Order: sequence, then C-alpha cells, then structure tokens
Amino acid sequence: MIVRLIVFVAIFFIGWWLYRQFVLFKHNQSSAKVQKQDSAQKNEPQENMVRCEECKTFIPRSHAIHDQDARPFCSAEHLKAFNQKH
Repeated sequence: MIVRLIVFVAIFFIGWWLYRQFVLFKHNQSSAKVQKQDSAQKNEPQENMVRCEECKTFIPRSHAIHDQDARPFCSAEHLKAFNQKH
C-alpha cells in the first residue's frame, strides 16, 4: 500500500516538473520571438524609395541625385541624358 503511494507521489512530481519545463520553454520561445521582431525593426530603419525619371528604376531616396525641380535620378549620367532630351 505504501509503495503505491510513493509511486503515485513520484509520478505526480515528475509530471509537475515536466509541465513546468514545458511552460518555461514556451515562455522563453515567445519572448525570444518578440525580441527578434523588435530588434529587426530597430536595426533596419525603413527608407523611402524613389523612381529614376530616366530609367524608372527604384532607388533609396538617400542615393538619388535630384535636379532643380526635385526629380530623382539614379546617376549623374541619367540626369544629364534627361536634361538633353527635355
């Protein structure tokens, strides 16, 4: 009779320990996922893209060359070609 009680208590504590390990694993997994999303958003700031007036290629706004009318171009050659056409 006492052996059954000891076995039952041992099984109960092993089950409780496994449950706690599972809960901690899920908690750590979800917090790591949130931290990964936050760090990805913080490390990679979004930049607006603009379209070159000559070749219609999209480039980051900081890399674009602008003329007097604030039209974006991907290179000085395209700015010069656009000015020659117009």
